[in-house]
This record gives sequence, C-alpha cells and structure tokens, in this order.
Amino acid sequence: MRILSALILAPLLALLDQGVGFSMVGWSCAHGGIIALHALNLLCLAATAALAVLAGAEWRRTARAIAGVCDHFLYGVATAAASLSALAIVAMWLAVWMISPCIA
Repeated sequence: MRILSALILAPLLALLDQGVGFSMVGWSCAHGGIIALHALNLLCLAATAALAVLAGAEWRRTARAIAGVCDHFLYGVATAAASLSALAIVAMWLAVWMISPCIA
C-alpha cells in the first residue's frame, strides 16, 4: 500500500498544491493575507515528505530480501517520485515567498 501511496498520492499532492494555490491567489490578494498560501504549501510538503520517508523505510527494509527484487525496485521508484514531488512543492513555495499575490 505504501508503494501506491508514494507513487500516486505524492505527485497528486504536488498538483493539488499548484491548483489550489493558484485558485487562492485572488482571495489572498483581496484579503491581504498570504498565510493561507503558506499553510497550503506547508501541509502538502509535510504530507509528501511523510510519504517519501515511509517509502524510503520500506526501500531500505526490502534491500536485504533476495526474493523481493521487484518490491525493492518499486519502493525505490516510489521514494524517488515522492522526493521529486516534495522538491516541486518547495520550488512552488519559493515563488510564494518571492512574489506578491497582488502583482498583476
């Protein structure tokens, strides 16, 4: 189950962060509060990092098993996908820190 969570849920969290973040920009500009954008990014990053840690733990656990070569490979891919999704969320969060939502 952790394979599917990290492989599918982590990239979906990155897409959710981007989509909801873009839809919140107008509200954030109108109300003068950027805290909601930061909270969204923090929540998505924490969930994605947790998925990466869980997949990484399983990847290390399956390294010793000889029969589970396929599982070990999939956990490695899941760890990489979740880590890349976390990196994408951090990159999108940098834009929130550097650019005002009312720049239009």
